Amino acid sequence: MKKIRVGVIPAAGQGKRMGYLSYILPKCLFPLYDKPIIDYIIQNMKNIGIEQIYIPVFYQKEKIIEYFDTIESHVTIEFIKLDQLTKGIALTIESAKQFIDEPFMVILGDDCTITPSLQNIVDTFFKTDAIVVEGVVKESSKNVLKATCCLKLDKNKKILDIIEKPESPISNIRGTGIYVFSPEIFEFIKMTPLSPPRNEVEITNTIKLVAQKGRAYAEFINGVNININTPEDLLRAWIIIRRFRNKCKL
Repeated sequence: MKKIRVGVIPAAGQGKRMGYLSYILPKCLFPLYDKPIIDYIIQNMKNIGIEQIYIPVFYQKEKIIEYFDTIESHVTIEFIKLDQLTKGIALTIESAKQFIDEPFMVILGDDCTITPSLQNIVDTFFKTDAIVVEGVVKESSKNVLKATCCLKLDKNKKILDIIEKPESPISNIRGTGIYVFSPEIFEFIKMTPLSPPRNEVEITNTIKLVAQKGRAYAEFINGVNININTPEDLLRAWIIIRRFRNKCKL
């Protein structure tokens, strides 16, 4: 069985929408019940056999590095120390390009996914000609879809369209901060234009370019996913983790 050995966790941003917490801690260290967010991300990576993790850091990077000096993660972790905050998540992912020559998983540093395993996303990647497979969920809230991204899929879960923060969602399928990429993704990142109004290179728009070539797929997450953007998201994640912690390997 083919496996993913390499992971990337973009953890460079400040998370200004979280209010005063963002001035105390980098977003990936926000407490989620009894552990920081990034601990859950690393566990999800370890559960599928990832051995090497690269973490691009910028805002309060010393605190992130110091935290990992105090714990045993049981995987090899290397930090990519950015000189400045990149213009978009796609460029943060691109900062790991020099270290990667094989398929790799990306989980954003503000992702909370409660699942026994993400292996089905990996399996879909190797069963297809994918350059990207994005983890997705069915979302009942239009407001959440408008604040994140949504996708339109065909019957084989190939991505037909993907839109970042849509005014009118095209489906009830929400993208998450979980991806498996081929190294070919870096060529598509180069081709991705800046997106208004923030003038950033959005990974969603990179995936749209891949979808136009017919090599972007989605796979549904077996579990619960929360993209932590607000204090309300963080509170909801706390409650859900407390409820499910005895059912999942957290």
